[in-house]
Amino acid sequence: MRFGNPEVLLLLLLVPILILLMYFSTKRRKKVFSEFSSVELQKKLITNLSHVSRTLKSILWICIIVLLIIAASRPQWGKKLQILEEKGLDIVVAIDVSTSMLAEDLAPNRIQRAKNSFMTFLDMLTGDRVGLVIFAGDAFVQCPITSDYSALKMFASIVDVGLVPEDGTDMANAISKASTLFTKDTQNRIMVLITDGENLQGDFKDAVKKAKENHIIIYTLGIGTQKGAPIPLINPQTGEKEYLKDKDGNIVLTKLDFSNLSWIAKETDGLFFQISTRQQEIRDILNDISLLEKEKIAERRYSQYKEQYQFFVLLALFLLLIEFILWERKIRS
Repeated sequence: MRFGNPEVLLLLLLVPILILLMYFSTKRRKKVFSEFSSVELQKKLITNLSHVSRTLKSILWICIIVLLIIAASRPQWGKKLQILEEKGLDIVVAIDVSTSMLAEDLAPNRIQRAKNSFMTFLDMLTGDRVGLVIFAGDAFVQCPITSDYSALKMFASIVDVGLVPEDGTDMANAISKASTLFTKDTQNRIMVLITDGENLQGDFKDAVKKAKENHIIIYTLGIGTQKGAPIPLINPQTGEKEYLKDKDGNIVLTKLDFSNLSWIAKETDGLFFQISTRQQEIRDILNDISLLEKEKIAERRYSQYKEQYQFFVLLALFLLLIEFILWERKIRS
């Protein structure tokens, strides 16, 4: 036998004190009775009192208190098998780490806002498994699909521009790499692309077509503004902040590409949103995802002790009933 709340058993240490209090209370009552009543009255009353009944009632109260303390400590014995199914969706998030993500049209810059959106996305999920891919001119798996959100946040915290050696925005490679993370038996496959969508490389339309054939729903989160912003760079020689320029010496402006990102989402039955300061777009994506049927992604089996407190409570109630019907006066014939 084990106890769910063993600390409650410490109250049993008070039982001996309670017994002593009852004992001294009885002695004091006898003393007061003898001091304030005549000998004739004492003899008359004593013949009508059942000392055995009174003693038995005191013993019953002690037993009732002990039983209730044991019940409150949650006694447990015997085991039962519990099977817990975990249901959720497999989601792969791909974050753009190309140079254009350094633009500061969204404070502090696009890449930091992308990471913040990913963290918020994780905080709002319940039970789904998530994988993380980063891409620029190439794509790499930053973290395979997992339900360990702490690990995902750790991997996301080190995501930054320059982590992928080849610059550019190879959306086709990003979609293809993200697609490999889904298992064959996964029915509802979700992909979230966080990018400015600018300077797309590769045949991304063919990659989108293949994703659609594999029943992958793509949600696109556009990061940036249509007005655009320059791309800040740090001069390695002077350490000063400069801006990226084209071959003619003009400052390059990077803008959010609405058209391509909207097309990708629409083609795969997903949705396109522009990242905002309120991050309402994260809730909108999750609301849409919640309509999909979740699949069993894990099953846990464990043994659990059975709660047996009810036996002690019932026994305490039975003793309370006996205490109630006991007479303190002797039954006269």
